[in-house]
Amino acid sequence: FYGEYRVMVDEVLATASLGYIRQFFRGLSSDVGTITPGFYRASFIGPWWLRITAMPSIALSGLMGWQGKKFFDPHTATNILQTQQGLVEKLQMHCVQGMSLVDGKHGIALNYGADAPIPWRWVKDEMRVLDDQTYLCMTVIDLPFIRKLSFPFILRRES
Repeated sequence: FYGEYRVMVDEVLATASLGYIRQFFRGLSSDVGTITPGFYRASFIGPWWLRITAMPSIALSGLMGWQGKKFFDPHTATNILQTQQGLVEKLQMHCVQGMSLVDGKHGIALNYGADAPIPWRWVKDEMRVLDDQTYLCMTVIDLPFIRKLSFPFILRRES
């Protein structure tokens, strides 16, 4: 059952509308438990236009070659980029508890901090558990007029 459920969720979320993904996110528990250290590969989900524009948008913001996130411990993570020199770490972040900008529930978000470069100081990646190795994440830019927008991606633990 578990494997079938995971495949179904992956298939549905892969091309779902942003509205459907937000509704699905709201239905998940906001208690992410303890995050297991390791590398979590990212994959973009949602409508075709978002999947096509996500990687170029992230590259323009300074994270060219973004592969996912590495959690050092339950409180600290970094982005992993694929470069010509191999895998590199960039922009450390912290797991913080607080009110979700997506649905108002108390939960966990990855926060880059006030000293991070623009635009990352305003970015929060809110997380909800899909299974013990996978998170549904919603990127929110915490600025007036756009903080109600959220952009989904999946993080799946590889190592």
